[in-house]
Amino acid sequence: MADPRDFHQLVNTVWRGSIDIHVHAAPDPVAARRYDAYEMAVAARDAGMRAVIFKSHEYPTVPVAYIVNKLVEDFTVFGAISLDHEVGGVNPAALEASAKMGAAKVWMPTYAAYHWSSQYYGRPGITVLDEKGALIPAVHDVLDLVEQYDMILGTGHLSTGEQMELVRVARGRDLKTVVTHADMWIPVDAQVEMARLGAFVEHAVIGCMPASLAGDMHQIAEAIRVAGPGSCILSTDLGQTDNPAPAEGLRMFIAGMLREEFSAEQVSAMVKNNPGQLLGLG
Repeated sequence: MADPRDFHQLVNTVWRGSIDIHVHAAPDPVAARRYDAYEMAVAARDAGMRAVIFKSHEYPTVPVAYIVNKLVEDFTVFGAISLDHEVGGVNPAALEASAKMGAAKVWMPTYAAYHWSSQYYGRPGITVLDEKGALIPAVHDVLDLVEQYDMILGTGHLSTGEQMELVRVARGRDLKTVVTHADMWIPVDAQVEMARLGAFVEHAVIGCMPASLAGDMHQIAEAIRVAGPGSCILSTDLGQTDNPAPAEGLRMFIAGMLREEFSAEQVSAMVKNNPGQLLGLG
């Protein structure tokens, strides 16, 4: 029988130097968070991680990331923006302001997206398609800025059809594109098609947490096997008070994927190489 200490050592080896492209922290106007941004960065740095992207649904995180990076050595917090109601929706002006300050990523609408808002809040939301199924002009303006500032485009909480059209157009322009926590509602065949187009498919461990009850490690592993580890990224989407801290959640995710018989090299690709490529970290 294999020594469990060897497995734990393997997990920690893969964990060191990892990058989480989707974490939450305080301050937050609507949700309690386990850590503030400084505490989250220190915990991830002390765990041996390399970087995170700090996401808020409500405000641009670049200014917070800027200050945290001055306080926490040997670690990088990347700022980002989500195009929700609080910044004016699909608002190129808001995006350009964040881009000029160094935002690494922009998410299309999340909580404000029609797909999400109509289901969970019972009210209309933002759609990125016109009546003919084409992207609205403001989205093309956003894509221009993504290209100009070499940012990462996240698909947000849009419907599968909206995400597919967004990915098709963005990848046609060779933009760095990530399908946001695909396990939540994107069918596997759509994940495979978006990966074929050159997008990275993000899998977030939050769906495996008891508070979520949305999925499990095996389901995620099966989806990764179909699309291929080279096209996938493991993230956490953690920071909630009823879930593990982001750094610990990523360690659990790494362990789960190793238990699912992915090699250390394959898991490393999904937590180091692929996100590092997007962020220009080598």
